[in-house]
Amino acid sequence: MIEYISTATENFFQHQMGTTCQRIDHNDKLRTVIAYIDINSSINTKHRIYIAMQEALLQQIIELFLGEENSDERTLTEMSLETSNMIIGSAKVLAEGSNSEFTIETPFSEGVKSFNMAYDEKHTFEINNNTFIVATKEL
Repeated sequence: MIEYISTATENFFQHQMGTTCQRIDHNDKLRTVIAYIDINSSINTKHRIYIAMQEALLQQIIELFLGEENSDERTLTEMSLETSNMIIGSAKVLAEGSNSEFTIETPFSEGVKSFNMAYDEKHTFEINNNTFIVATKEL
């Protein structure tokens, strides 16, 4: 499942942002904007998908989609939820027809804090000198 989400992440940054991202091995507890979406798989398991990104990267996304150069906390939160929804929705399409099909619930915000969530799998990306994290946790 995380491979579909990672591919969707790479596609988002390549096709929507016009940039590339590279998987990195990064374990620092960075200050990030964190959102999560719970998903229900076709094999009756439930997972929480965390999407965390540094504020500077989120601000780049906001500038592209909304044209805002300096966003307030509410806009950062809303765009983190929307970005999470776009990436997880894309992963859902990529997973169709496989054993990893899933349904998506409503995204929620964890706010701005260090990424120290418990997880089963995690992929970290570097995008424009910023960090983007995708992590999964079975519930």
